[in-house]
Amino acid sequence: MIDNLKLKIADIVFSLIGEGGIHRLKDNALYHLFLTEGDSEVILRFRHDSAFQGDKNLLGEILFDTQPNWRLCYSNKKYIFQTRDRTAILTPDFTSGEIYITKNPRSFPFTYPLDEVLMINLLAQERGVMVHSCGVSSKGQGLLFTGTSRAGKSTIANLWKSQIANGRLQNEEVSILSDDRIIIRKMDGQFWMYGTPWHGDAKVCSPEKAPLERIFFLKHAKENTVKKIKPLEAASRLIVCSFPTFWDKKGMEFTLEFCAELAQKVPCYELGFVPDESVLDFVEEVRF
Repeated sequence: MIDNLKLKIADIVFSLIGEGGIHRLKDNALYHLFLTEGDSEVILRFRHDSAFQGDKNLLGEILFDTQPNWRLCYSNKKYIFQTRDRTAILTPDFTSGEIYITKNPRSFPFTYPLDEVLMINLLAQERGVMVHSCGVSSKGQGLLFTGTSRAGKSTIANLWKSQIANGRLQNEEVSILSDDRIIIRKMDGQFWMYGTPWHGDAKVCSPEKAPLERIFFLKHAKENTVKKIKPLEAASRLIVCSFPTFWDKKGMEFTLEFCAELAQKVPCYELGFVPDESVLDFVEEVRF
């Protein structure tokens, strides 16, 4: 048990400070990959308080409600995020907060949906976007495979995994950043894609990043095909596959502008694919 730890996700360092210690990191093995040191951009203080119920006046305006899963409210210039066993009181820029844990006091504090919803709001503060996608770094080039549910993201990830496991590809050549959640940020004029701890059915993730070179919108097909997509259509598809802050007007405006610029700067394609390893060589050759 430790009093605090730091996690680095998409070049954002989170400092988790536990009153009474932080428990059961071993039960969240994927977060071990994201442990780091250095200056923190986000500081979260966790307290175990089984009696904490949350002041009803604290809830204020309900911004988004998916109960019984989670709810986001705004009150007295603070955001209030609630789940079944956690209440987070967060500053307007989401870089600081107090989190009260009312059940399972020895559980790891930074869990779904708190971790993902916090990240989505942080990104909307002009940091980037999270996209429902599989990301692969191949020979230093970032390839993003995106689409809605069942489009084939985990299938693509498993094909790359199989190639690595069979020794046809080396880990130095290929790294799977995630099979379900990829963060995209623009740093020094370059779009980068980052792995996250939040995986899909293929259960792969990585703390690594890669310069984003090509974006593929997936669909199942009887043969491998590819066609270039115009920026306007690509931007619309990216927004559908992203995690926008519907409750935040400025955040939504930023996400729309970000996706539009991304679609302008990075080549986007529709990829029809068959679920075998032939598609991997196929996408490596796409250059138009």
